[in-house]
Amino acid sequence: MKEYFSAANGRCAKGLCRWSGGVAYGLLLMVLLGTGCGRRSESADELPPLAEADAVLRQMIDTYQRAQTYADQGIVRLRYREEGQWIEDQARLAVRLERPNRLIVRAYQLTVVCDGVSWHTHIADPETGDLDGQILVRPAPEQISLEDVYIDPISKDVIAGGMGGPPLTLELLLGEHPLEHLFQDSVRRELLSDQPIAAQACRRVRATLEEGSIVFWIDRQTHLLRRLEYPTDLLARQLDPEGLIEDLSLVAEFRQGSMNIDLGRNGFAMPIPTDAKIVSRFVLPPRPLPSDLLGQVPEPFRFVGLDSQPWTQRSLKGKTRVLAWFNIHPASELCLRQLANIQREMAHDSTTTFLAVCTEPTSVGNRQLHRLAEEWDLTMPVVRDLEAYGRDIFQIPGAPTVVVLDAQGVVQAFEVGANPTLEDSLPGVIRQVLAGQSPASSLVTHFQEQQQHYHQALLEVMHPPLLRDARRSTDLR
Repeated sequence: MKEYFSAANGRCAKGLCRWSGGVAYGLLLMVLLGTGCGRRSESADELPPLAEADAVLRQMIDTYQRAQTYADQGIVRLRYREEGQWIEDQARLAVRLERPNRLIVRAYQLTVVCDGVSWHTHIADPETGDLDGQILVRPAPEQISLEDVYIDPISKDVIAGGMGGPPLTLELLLGEHPLEHLFQDSVRRELLSDQPIAAQACRRVRATLEEGSIVFWIDRQTHLLRRLEYPTDLLARQLDPEGLIEDLSLVAEFRQGSMNIDLGRNGFAMPIPTDAKIVSRFVLPPRPLPSDLLGQVPEPFRFVGLDSQPWTQRSLKGKTRVLAWFNIHPASELCLRQLANIQREMAHDSTTTFLAVCTEPTSVGNRQLHRLAEEWDLTMPVVRDLEAYGRDIFQIPGAPTVVVLDAQGVVQAFEVGANPTLEDSLPGVIRQVLAGQSPASSLVTHFQEQQQHYHQALLEVMHPPLLRDARRSTDLR
């Protein structure tokens, strides 16, 4: 058998860059660390005497606020263990600043470059073709503030929606009152023992909040932040409500951090592709349909049951079919258990067929799949996609994926990945199909309407020289 795809919500990191729709954890960090204001704070010399832990934090803050130039190669790393396997993901949190108005920020999918003359922002998002090739361009401010970074709502969503929140170095460099929430009476601050990073001694300060503890690793010599350990209790509940993962950590490393050095004149530039759409603010394109097959009849396909009997497109004709591609993983187990519950609720309906379509290679034998069906409490037939029709005909990106076909074989629904609300949403789709309606047609029509609205909004924000060209362009009509 061809082994043609892995788990859509399976053995990969839960994701650091979930900006679409926002991430509560990243936004929480933004609040906890005071990110979002734009003027510089008063200097440490003007502050009253503080406890030793507070003094270390204040000295760090003052170092950043006084820095004329700063550069690092920051990253944020998510790491945990699932089913005995270590899984890791990381994203960039790099900052480069030369006051008053030259800046580079690379955070998650966002890149900001200001060369002192022009401000450019790019968002990498493969699902929408990097926001349909948009690049935000505006004049450089006389003096950069955090408001300049966050003034565009979509840019702010990207940087705040990352699981580690915005780069803390941005807040330290540009914030009005950096880390002000940590100095409240309700927050316990304590100095921990020194620990080295790459043989360089660091002072460590732990701030304990209601949401958990944040640990700052501060270079003893330069007073720059070298490492930040984020609280993980809330994060663990968000990522893993079933308690399947262990040893979760989320850590930012501010590598090669340095200040008051010559950054050169050529490092602050962003090449702009000739076909880029230059905009004054980003417009979010509609998310693509989950499949181009919606509303279409796929080419013939054939599965093989665990009893070696064939299941073909022709043999299933005349029935509503719910096909669930799965592999041996908790995400697929969740999906199939949900489908089994839906199937039991629809036991009176003889016109709907549920099939669990296995994507595992033939090294996983039929006997093992029989045992798996019993363990997962499945009553639907388990079949094998031995010729990879899921990949070649249905273009399924990963398991689990659920596809609903009506009695004429038209694809009416296409759901990729584990969906905790599947038991609530899928029965309504099936009822529509059984009533002779076409959910796929409604989705396609809605998507086309969204595209029209998007193109109209895009024309309004494109820069004037390109706006005239865009109005003549057939691809925006």
